[in-house]
Amino acid sequence: MIRSAAHAVLVSVVMVTGLLAGGAGAPVDGPQQSYVVVLDRGAPDVPAVAAELARTHGGDVGFVYEHAIQGFSVTISARGAAALARNPHVAYVEEDMLRSIDTQTTPTGIVRIFADTNANLGIDSTDDYRVDVDVAVIDTGVDLEHPDLDVVGGVNCAKGGPFGGNCQQGGDDDHYHGTHVAGTIAAIDDGVGVVGVAPGARIWAVKVLNQRGSGYTSWIVAGIDWVAANAATIEVANMSLGGGGFNQAEYDAIQGAVNKGVAFAVAAGNSNDDANNYSPAAFDNVLTVSALADFDGAMGGNGSPTCRTDQDDTLADFSNWGNAVQIAAPGVCILSTFPVEQGEYGTISGTSMASPHAAGALALLASSNNPSNAADVSDLYTAVIDAGNSNWTDDSLDGIQEPLLDVSNTALFVPALIAGNGGGTTDDPPTVSISSPADGASFSSGETISFAGSASDAEEGDLSADLVWTSNLDGQIGTGGSLNAVLSDGTHTVQASATDSGGNTSSDSIKITVGGSSGGGDFTLSVDAYKVRGTQTADLRWYGAASDNVDVLKDGVSIATTANDGFYTDTGKKGGGSATYQVCEAATSTCSNEVTAGW
Repeated sequence: MIRSAAHAVLVSVVMVTGLLAGGAGAPVDGPQQSYVVVLDRGAPDVPAVAAELARTHGGDVGFVYEHAIQGFSVTISARGAAALARNPHVAYVEEDMLRSIDTQTTPTGIVRIFADTNANLGIDSTDDYRVDVDVAVIDTGVDLEHPDLDVVGGVNCAKGGPFGGNCQQGGDDDHYHGTHVAGTIAAIDDGVGVVGVAPGARIWAVKVLNQRGSGYTSWIVAGIDWVAANAATIEVANMSLGGGGFNQAEYDAIQGAVNKGVAFAVAAGNSNDDANNYSPAAFDNVLTVSALADFDGAMGGNGSPTCRTDQDDTLADFSNWGNAVQIAAPGVCILSTFPVEQGEYGTISGTSMASPHAAGALALLASSNNPSNAADVSDLYTAVIDAGNSNWTDDSLDGIQEPLLDVSNTALFVPALIAGNGGGTTDDPPTVSISSPADGASFSSGETISFAGSASDAEEGDLSADLVWTSNLDGQIGTGGSLNAVLSDGTHTVQASATDSGGNTSSDSIKITVGGSSGGGDFTLSVDAYKVRGTQTADLRWYGAASDNVDVLKDGVSIATTANDGFYTDTGKKGGGSATYQVCEAATSTCSNEVTAGW
């Protein structure tokens, strides 16, 4: 990676010409290569900035990125790229790396993760219901006309040589890999062929790999940028691809899409190596999936090898491993959809086949949870990981047994459904809402707190009387549409949940603080946590403090005394984790509620 020596924010597109020059006579000689240029945040007109930067430094613009990141791909000499990196408006310049699919080579995988036993999915060979969710398959494309898939649209970014230009409508699969991935995620439960983890989910074909199964970083970032632009529609993306080395542009592009509420499942890789050595497997903003060798869809290690030799119920002998991997899923001898002209169905192996199982699980959750930001996406990852089981043997010798994907929990995996071509009538989960107290409210020790909420269900009627209220600190605190309760001191996550007669469960939750120097509920803190190029960043906002200055506490330790202007930004270390923040009046030591932020 070539990093710039300085960073600045562009304030006016009118000032592009002249300001963007890194100096007269920037070097442009030498063989042309391809790079991805990422701008500092805040460029007012990315296409204009890209054109001027390329002109000034002797390059040609390819893709322009405006949604997941701000930047562009460019063909330019190595000296020209180095000059570009020194421009004060460029965050960094990244090599345009070559990436490829992770294929080694029936839904035995569907059986092994218990999708067929989850009554909420209703897998019965009848296309009566489909999961109401949209999933992007970032791959070789998807067969747009496969009868066992609901492909609703797509885009082709894998063209024009390594330098590309723009993505165009399309995305048909001229390989087979992406179509196979799509089937594991969402093949329709119609009694024909195979069935996916999230049957009938709407598939978006995002073609970033060519007919040989390879593609460049510039193509991949363009595909992610397209997904980010359509994040209001697309909830989940699968990336069964990768390559050696850490690629910052790919990381930042995914983060941009995650910030808009798109959850990513990615393949760990097929090199029997540490996944930390590969992108995007090493990223901490995705759900990284290793491959289980399973030949019979059952626990116990008794299955006999079928399409390849391996030991049943162990980590596939090709699968990457290490602490970057968060969950395992079936990835050996997986039967799924193929392009129609290649026979409609086929069996292959790889972490590429494991990842879409996890993408399907994310889709089941996202269909009813509608993620809209990075925190929501993180919650989806955590839910999938926590639901996994340990009924397999990890023989990787890395000392870490990741959980095995398991979607059998009917209280957790409750997808929103729509009618399929079989004309099913959906039984939607109830709608639950807590009306009081407000999220983030604070109360004195021993104070009686009034709770109120409601639940309704179109099929089962009003369920208000059946609300069950719980606190993570005090357990169940009551039932019904309203109640009064005294809670112990501390920060409570209070949840109200309801279940209809069809077994569908929904809930709503709030956080409240009881006890301490809460200021009677008037002193309130909120925290927005995100990452800037992998570095933990948190924006703190508060109101109700009376003194001129406030102390900012992180995990109980003061990190700053700052003016009481209601806003403070904390920048921490790189990577994941969490921190608990609180703001206290410097003069009186009266404190706000505590807020735990996660990255």
